[in-house]
Amino acid sequence: MKNATLRAIGLATFMGMALTTQAAVPPATAAEAATVIPATSVEIWKAIDTHLGELRADIAKGALKNVHTHAFVVRDLVRGLPTRSSGLSADAIANVTAQVPFVDTLAERLDQTGDANDKAGTEANLAKLEKVLKTIRANYPAAK
Repeated sequence: MKNATLRAIGLATFMGMALTTQAAVPPATAAEAATVIPATSVEIWKAIDTHLGELRADIAKGALKNVHTHAFVVRDLVRGLPTRSSGLSADAIANVTAQVPFVDTLAERLDQTGDANDKAGTEANLAKLEKVLKTIRANYPAAK
């Protein structure tokens, strides 16, 4: 009986320490921190353009380890567009929303090719992402 009680106390202590330790660990990179989504679609597009520029620059100089940072921020910004696009018609918002999963997939692919140090694959995925973003941007007259 004492042995079982001691094991239970030990397990509870271990689990408590493990949970506390995990909760106190800060994100390893800025990409793992929450992306701040601007209040308007115009501001979101400016942020997307900034991160696309940084993504292009990182790929050009071969800094593929940084690709995931910008890819996931762009993904998060695009996810914020439908709820911050009050000036768009319901059809346009539906079009934007329908493109979000494609951006999600391409962000994952950019992360994978960047981690694999595959410059050609990363460039190809960036081109696909830019094509999808162009399709989304067509719904925003002020963002063209």
